[in-house]
Amino acid sequence: MLKVWRTRDGEGGRAAGAFQFERLTVKVTRWRVVLAGVAVGAYALGLIAMAPSEIIVARSSNGERQAVGTVWAGERAMPGGFGAGWALMPFSSILHLSAAERLRLRGPDTEASAQVLARPGRVLVRDLEGTASMRLINAAAPGLPFACSSVMRFDVAALSIRGAPEGAGTIATTPGDCATVGGGAATPMPALAGTVTSDEGATTVAFTRAGSTDAVMKARVQADGGLTASVEPGGVGLIPGIGAPVSIETTL
Repeated sequence: MLKVWRTRDGEGGRAAGAFQFERLTVKVTRWRVVLAGVAVGAYALGLIAMAPSEIIVARSSNGERQAVGTVWAGERAMPGGFGAGWALMPFSSILHLSAAERLRLRGPDTEASAQVLARPGRVLVRDLEGTASMRLINAAAPGLPFACSSVMRFDVAALSIRGAPEGAGTIATTPGDCATVGGGAATPMPALAGTVTSDEGATTVAFTRAGSTDAVMKARVQADGGLTASVEPGGVGLIPGIGAPVSIETTL
């Protein structure tokens, strides 16, 4: 029981109409507590969602803003004229019991979108469609010593990058070239055909030369986010500085 005080008019002319204090008793039930908690939670989430995007994307070292919009919907600027936008999807979040958002990539030769579902131990990309310049890779990882001019076309239904392996779809690239960032002769890059698959151990993205079965590159993402990326024998000589098959391991 919760006791509160309120004022009321004097009764029968007593106290000359002055206010008197009346003691009330409010019954606290489980549903009232639940409704109060939901109301407070919704208010708090509303404050967070409408907060400036700078909360999740900090300013640059020289104080310039790197993102516009809010936590709910905004966009981050990337080098090379690229941008990555996001919009939270509350109904999908409830349906999938995950934080759901729609991502959009734009820029030179780039217009792609996808849905991302994330919860502890699980990140799944769904319905990845559109095109993207391979230079977007350099915008996301500016430390790479080479840059390629090919354009990728996505048609990926599912791609798990953490959690239970799940993969289905294709990624095709146009012919282009690759060159070292510091300058130098470019090497031709043929059109590639990529497939996204999964097995019990990992989600795999593999590329071959278009119209051929010669493996060029491969990436395997394990359930814990571990990534193994390799340049296969068929890809030797396509990327500057790589003259033999090579494999690297890292964590997403």
